[in-house]
Amino acid sequence: MSYYYRGNLAVELEQQPRSVTKTTKRTIRIKPTIPTGEKLLYLLFISLTVIGLGLVGVRYSQISQYNYDIQSTKKENRIVTEKNTALQLQIEQLSNGNRILQEAERQGMTYNANAVHTIGQAKVQASSIPQTQQNQTTQR
Repeated sequence: MSYYYRGNLAVELEQQPRSVTKTTKRTIRIKPTIPTGEKLLYLLFISLTVIGLGLVGVRYSQISQYNYDIQSTKKENRIVTEKNTALQLQIEQLSNGNRILQEAERQGMTYNANAVHTIGQAKVQASSIPQTQQNQTTQR
């Protein structure tokens, strides 16, 4: 039997079937987490590892700097040694007796064999010492 819906307000509308909702309890499983103490131990281990690696890196850079300094010092030492060798050769050439004699003659000096004193000789010739010095040494 069908109701007339359009004009009679007294007719009850068909009741809609009530939907029954069942409330079910869900069990939520909480996954077990790492304990706080263990987390702190992991954090400590990781921080110590990072600090250790940082120290190794710093030490490696210091060693590299020291090696560079050593190499540059060796290079400077080699250059100074070469300069010293060249200067020593120049000293030997300039202190040659014949060259000194030629240079003295070029400047107008004369050679007096009696006035020459050699270091290391025990005897000093009296003729090479001037008379004023000879008198002073004998008075003492």
